[in-house]
Order: sequence, then structure tokens, then C-alpha cells
Amino acid sequence: MARPLNIGFLIDDLDKYFSNEACKGAELAARALNANLFIFPGHYIGRPDSKYADKEYEYQYNSIFSLPSVRNVDIIYILQGTICSRADEQMQRKFLKGLPDVPIVCLFSNFKGYQSVTFDNKSGLSRAISHLIDKHSCHSIGFVSGPVTNRDARERLEVYRSVLAEHNIPVDDKRIVYGDFSENSTVEVNDLLDRNPDLDAIVFANDSMAIGGYRVLYSRGLLPGKDIMVTGFDDDRFSVSLNPPLTTVEASSADLTYKAVMNAYNYINGFALEDMSVETHLIQRSSCGCDGLDVKAMRRRLHFDELEHGGNRVADAVKKYLFGIFADDEPMIEIKKRIDDFCSDYLSFIGNPSDPAVCDSLNKSFAHILQTQLLVYTTPEKFFNVLQTMQYEGSIILKDNTDALNEMFSDYYRMLSFSGLSISRNDENKSEHLSRLVNQQTGDIFLMSSENDIPYEHLLEGLYSVGFHRSFLYLFQGNVHNSGKGNWKCPNSMLLKAIGDEHGIRALSEEQQLLRTDLLFTNENIPEDKRRTMVVFPLFVGADLYGLLVNELDSGNLGNVSTVAFQLSVTLKSLIMIEEQNKSKQSLQNSLERFIRDNTKLDEIATHDELTGILNRRGFLGKAEKVLGDPLNIGKAAVICYADMDNLKMVNDKYGHDDGDFAIRTIARILKKSFRDADIIGRLGGDEFVVLAVIGDECDIHKIKMRIDKVTEFYNKQADKPYHIGMSTGIHEFKCSPKIDIYEILDIADGLLYEEKHEKRKKYGSYR
Repeated sequence: MARPLNIGFLIDDLDKYFSNEACKGAELAARALNANLFIFPGHYIGRPDSKYADKEYEYQYNSIFSLPSVRNVDIIYILQGTICSRADEQMQRKFLKGLPDVPIVCLFSNFKGYQSVTFDNKSGLSRAISHLIDKHSCHSIGFVSGPVTNRDARERLEVYRSVLAEHNIPVDDKRIVYGDFSENSTVEVNDLLDRNPDLDAIVFANDSMAIGGYRVLYSRGLLPGKDIMVTGFDDDRFSVSLNPPLTTVEASSADLTYKAVMNAYNYINGFALEDMSVETHLIQRSSCGCDGLDVKAMRRRLHFDELEHGGNRVADAVKKYLFGIFADDEPMIEIKKRIDDFCSDYLSFIGNPSDPAVCDSLNKSFAHILQTQLLVYTTPEKFFNVLQTMQYEGSIILKDNTDALNEMFSDYYRMLSFSGLSISRNDENKSEHLSRLVNQQTGDIFLMSSENDIPYEHLLEGLYSVGFHRSFLYLFQGNVHNSGKGNWKCPNSMLLKAIGDEHGIRALSEEQQLLRTDLLFTNENIPEDKRRTMVVFPLFVGADLYGLLVNELDSGNLGNVSTVAFQLSVTLKSLIMIEEQNKSKQSLQNSLERFIRDNTKLDEIATHDELTGILNRRGFLGKAEKVLGDPLNIGKAAVICYADMDNLKMVNDKYGHDDGDFAIRTIARILKKSFRDADIIGRLGGDEFVVLAVIGDECDIHKIKMRIDKVTEFYNKQADKPYHIGMSTGIHEFKCSPKIDIYEILDIADGLLYEEKHEKRKKYGSYR
């Protein structure tokens, strides 16, 4: 049997949503092709400048770009538009020439002499700009472009110029500035506003710059969507959570990389690779002045206007909208079947909404959808849009008989929200578990280390349990230093110190360790009986490179690789220090003490809220679990108090964020004064706080609330502010037990908090 195709995938940053989505699309295509996907996550080429002075050693990530070779990859896909977004043509060409002599496809950028797959910048962006002009009567429109060296930036700027010209609006160059595609483009946005105080809209060439633009606008007292209209490009995951949600152009990096990698089928079969482009779509939210989703437009996109001709086109359009061009792998087949069932049951429901059997069937088919891997292939927001359109269509057909429809769809929104929250919580728990695991292993390694034997294999302990199917620890021979100057190349050979997989971890004998670098993906230690996705990450501290961490995993776990690699790098640095100083026992002790001290400091930072000094979410949950599981507390009465500050947004908007921060700190002081020193107080995030108090005997919740109110009045008098600092609370009493689920009691307290807020609104209309 012929070996699978080996696809090299060069990206810029695993921690970026855009790059993670690109990896997801590439992996789904590789699965469909039964091809191996090897991911090389570096950073930017040609990035160093004064703005990034704090990123002195960022170039170390790019050391892995020297690893692809004709022995380990058959074709290379590179996120040219991001990796090289700050590099001039000469630097880009030098970089591409340094890659192995295999077919190379540039993604998100055209580069002469290479195949490319890009976004159709015109389709979505022209609609966005025309929407500002036609719908919102904007005529003084600024444009924040990306770097002049970037092809996408130039294309999007040209779309801006042409759309203005089509609407007979003069193009004024003073309304154009050039950012760097990052949130740091605030200087440029300020310059744009200083030169053009009459702007009624700003079009950002990507969402990252729009996020930075939001900060500038708020600092000037300007509210996006009201005082000035704002649009972005990319539909970054944070765009929907901005305040207000960002109107943007959907440019799915997953769709683009999927389409690009699927084109490798042509290469496998001896055909030429093709240049391609991926369509973009306007995503209408609130930052452009609209109320949110354009349901009527979504209705047409999902073919609900053709229901009288049958529902098949609706189901097909829904699937296309949710999943784009992804092929039908096994999970996708199941998801699409559930979507078909749901659409069919929906049509039956709007035809006979009073039939209990029809209602029950619709509810069951929706629940079945949430039991699939739906949110791996699409976003909660997209499915929300589908549901909202279905509800809108149903209300048209059913007219006055919509009570059952509205009640059912309200439940669906809630269930979908909880499903997305559950996934996010699981990811958070996995990340926290991973951090604890690696920290524990680090300590164990130091304890097990001897003068002549350091157990490197234990660095990989437990990674399999958090989604790392197979891990390889490669170390360079001797000291390897990369100053960032010159054409640095990875050494030709390395030492494979340890392997971790479903069978546990194992160290290799000295005679087994030495391997050629270009065989790090294809050696006898890696089984060839199935396709695999592997990612390589450099292990370094400062200018010193120690080796490589190579992991076999799926794209859903990519975000954890950098966490593991960073900790391993710090550990390796310490281990190497021990090896170099192993003749001195005192020196070893000093090194251990420094390591413990540093980790204690990091743990303090990781568990406490910087603004208030109290515990953060992670710190609170960790301490709460210990208290609930303490044998001395079992059976004792305890309360969980969920608190939410009243009117933080009003304080921020009217008096500024400094006053908002003061109010948040005051809430923390009130809670600390209202409860005992032994009680656990934390800030979950934003204006949300929580307290866990073990009372012993049954408590009087009314007295606790009176105490909080009394302390609140004291601090308000002391603060002497033109606004009232207050909070709403939900307090739930329970018995301590190690079986208590902290998230469950938090949800109960949150529900009580909601009831209190509701009563306040009924009584006062608004908070004080």
C-alpha cells in the first residue's frame, strides 16, 4: 500500500483563533484525503520593531520553519498572508526560497510564481461598505488598512476606493491610515480621528484592528453603532462578544484551508494545483447601527421564502450555511442527518403546532442535534441565526398562534447556550488540569533526579489523558544558541529522549536516541497504520534552544500545546542547569529553591485578580473544592453568595473606566467586610463576584443581606461619589460534602440573583 501524502502546514500562532480555525479546516481535509498533516506554528517574519520591543525572543518560534524537508513533506501550505504580513517582497521571496523543493501553496496571499488560495475580498467587503452608505446614509467613511506590503490589505483598500466611487463619494486619502493587522494599531486610529473629526463610519481591514479601534473610540467617548459606525473583516470569535457586537465580513479560515488542502487531491493524481478563492459574506450585527441579525436576508439565504415548493432546499441551505464546504466524514454524516430530521419536524410543527406528538418529535430532534459534534464544525452563533430565522418564519405562518413556537425556541436558545458553555467549561477545566499536571510533574522530576540520571521521560507524563495521542521529546546535542541573526538552521540530528502514548511513557536507550532531524515525523517509533495530525513546537528560553516537542493530536487540542511547551522549556532550562552544576550539592539546592519560589509567585499571579487583589475564578474554584471536600466540614451548613454589581456600564459610560475600576474594587471591599476572614471571596470576571462561607449551624440569609446592605451604605458614604455603588445577590444554603458540584450551586445562586434583579427592576424600573 502506498504511503499517505504528507502535508506540511506552516502557520503563525497557535494561540490565535484565526490560525486554530485554519488548522481545523486543514485537518478535516487531511482526514478526507487520508493524508498526514504536519503543523509548524511559528510567528511573523520580519516583525521586530519598536512596537514589539517586549517580544525580543519571538523569532525563536520561527526556528521550526527550517524543519520541513523533502524527506518529511510532499507539499507545503503556508499562511503567507499572516506569517509574512509585515515582510517586504524581498524578505518573503527569501523565506519561500528557503523552503524545500516541493509544491508550495500560499494561503491568504498571492505571490508571483506560487499557487495561491485567497479570500474573495470584494464580495463581502463591498456589501459591508454599501450597507453603510445605503442603509445608514454614511458618506464620511474612514478606512484602516493593513500593511502596504500585504496583498489582502491592498485588495481591501481597493474595494473601499471602488465602492465609494460607485456611490459618487470622493475618495479622500486623509481618511485612510495603515495599521499592522493587530490590536496595536491604536496610534493609526487616533490619527485618523484627529484628521477627520467628522467621520460617521470606520471600515477596518480586519477584526483585530477593529478591537483596538473600539478601545480608541471608547477612550474618546464615542459609542460604536451610535456615535460612529464600525465594520471589520474576518469574523473573529471575539467579534460577536464585543460591546456592541461587531458587524464584519465572514471570511472563514477553516473553509479556505479545507478547500486548499482538498485541492491536494489534484496533486496526488498528477494534476496541476489550481489558484482558488473563497467567497466572503457580510455578517450584520450592531456596530453598524443595525439591531442585529438581518432575519429577512437570512431567510432568503436559507431559502425559507421557497417553503411552498417543499422543505428540501431549506435543509440543504441550512447545512451549507452551517458547515460550508466540509466533506462528509463520519461525524458530519450523523450531524447532517440530525439537521434533516430537525428541519422535517419543524415543517410538520408549523403545519400542525397543536399536535403534542409533533411538538415532542421536534424537541427530540433538537436534543439529538446537541448530542452530536455540531459545535466542532460550526459556531453557536451560526446555529442561533438558523433558529432565529426558523422562529421568525414560524411567526409569519402561524400569525397569532405563536405561544408554543416561542416557548419551544426559547428553550432551544437556552439549551444551545448551555451546550456552548459546557464546551467552554470543559476546555477551561482541561487547560487548568493540564497546568496542574505539568507543574506536578516538574516537581516530581526534580525529586527523582540524581547526579547522573535525569528522568526526561516524565516530562510527558499524563499528556495522553488530556488529548495528546502521542508525544515525542527531542533534545539537541549540546548547547544550541540562536541569536536571531543570520540564516539559522536546525541541527541535522537530535536525541529522541522519550515517547508518551496510550501505553504510558518510555525512555529510549542511548543507542536508540540519535535520529536525523528530517525524520522526526517518519521514524520507526511512529506507527504508519493510520493517518495522523502532528504539531512541532520549539523548546527554548531566551536565546537558548533545547529541543522540540512533537505531538500527535487533533486540532481541538492545539491551544494546549503552547502551554505544555512553555512549561517544559522552563523545566528543561532548570534541568540543564542541574546537569551543569551537579558537582555542587549546594548549587542544586539553590536552583530548586529558585524554581519553587518562581512557581509560587506564578501560582499567586494565576489565582488572584489583579484589580481587586481577591481570588480570581481559577483561585476561587480551587479553594472552594478543597473546603467542600475537607472532612472537618462535611455536614456543616454553608452558603454560596453570587453577587453582581449594579450599573457598572452606566458608571463606565458616564464617569469613565477609572471610576468603573474603583466601583469594582469597592464591591470587593464590601464583600470582604461583610464576611469573615476565613470565608472564600472571588471575582469570577467583569462585575461578577462570589463568596463561599462555611457557617456550621443553619444561617439566616436575611441577616447576611442586611449586613451587606449596611456595609454598602458605609462605603458609599466614605466614597462620596455621584453614583451609588451597589450589588444584587443570590444566596443559597447547602450542606458541605465532597460530592457537591460547585458549578451546580453556583447556577442555583445565579438563579436567585436573577430573581433579585428582576424584583429590583419591577420595583424601581432601574437601579439607583
